[in-house]
Amino acid sequence: MAFNRVANSCLLLTLAASRLVAQPAGAQLVLGGGTATDLRGVRSGAWSAAPSLNLQPSPAFSLGFGGRATRFTEGEWSLGGSGGARLRLPVAAGFGLSLAASAEAIRTSYGVSYLSAEGLPALEWRRGAVSLWGGAHGATAKTALDQGGLPLAQGTLTRSSMGPAFGAGLRFASLLRQRVVELSYRDEHSRPAGVALADRSVGVGLTQGRLAISGRLGYRDAADERRWFGGGGIGVHLAQGVALVASAESYPANRLTGTVGGRSFSAGVALSVGGPRRLSGPPLPRGVPAAAQGLTRLSLAAPEAQRVEVAGDWNAWRYVGLARAANGVWYVDLAIPRGVYRYAFRIDGTRWEVPKGVAAVNDGFGGRSAWLTISGPAETAAQSANRKEAP
Repeated sequence: MAFNRVANSCLLLTLAASRLVAQPAGAQLVLGGGTATDLRGVRSGAWSAAPSLNLQPSPAFSLGFGGRATRFTEGEWSLGGSGGARLRLPVAAGFGLSLAASAEAIRTSYGVSYLSAEGLPALEWRRGAVSLWGGAHGATAKTALDQGGLPLAQGTLTRSSMGPAFGAGLRFASLLRQRVVELSYRDEHSRPAGVALADRSVGVGLTQGRLAISGRLGYRDAADERRWFGGGGIGVHLAQGVALVASAESYPANRLTGTVGGRSFSAGVALSVGGPRRLSGPPLPRGVPAAAQGLTRLSLAAPEAQRVEVAGDWNAWRYVGLARAANGVWYVDLAIPRGVYRYAFRIDGTRWEVPKGVAAVNDGFGGRSAWLTISGPAETAAQSANRKEAP
């Protein structure tokens, strides 16, 4: 259940910015202005500031914290904060268990405030560019009404809901062209206040060099509400840690909090620290012959490790053991077909790592994956840190 946001466009602004300046750990501040619908359904001009902090203690676990302050031109204001966590544990070839949980609190000057929390444990399967997932989505909210303005009586409202949720995703990437295309589908069912409700949506994201575009289109199907919703955002990277962003969105009512739907438009600037590190070459194992013709060498510096394995898209994430060189660099030579892949190393069977300084990206399930491109002889531009020209 998507939370009903006071300045809803802040989220799309942040999404557009994060596609340009995403990193394993860092802080970001999005400053924007435009128009927004408040929790009562009143639409006016608004200025907002949204700081956020993202942490990733391990490739399988990530944390995010954010805040939002909005000042409406009519004099009202709202303050909000949120937090979330994602955990992903591999189970078998291509399969993994994931858990996403988040909470949000909103307080306003016009007597409406709420607390909400949600969780989504799911089983997911990935192979190459395709991912499928399914699980159970649970959510609860407590809304306090100090005065009128909502289609609810004054006092406190508490609601909970649980239902199935599933979806799919496609991700295509070209490091040579600096392009990433993502497609997604989400289908979520619930019964807040005893009314059966289904939200179905499709999303698309495109990152091309300095430009990032994202969009979403959905349909709500309930006995008392049938409507389309969606929006889009765009971001342009100007310099390290600086991007211009803009978004527009129409969103439905939040059945848990009792707050109404609305529309928003906003444009602003995103400032971030802790940007991506400069790419470097892979570590070289000492005293080891070069990889044979037709094989790709993957390596990781882990001198304290007792066992290192690698898994990736090319083999449905099945573990392959590495050998240790005299200087503490682990390596393996593999016959990998042409294509663009994600991969990661597992250390001592407990934690995941990617090589330092290589091209890497969040895998969408709380982890980090490194990029590997196996190309034809005609493609000679820089690829990932582990580079090979296939015969």
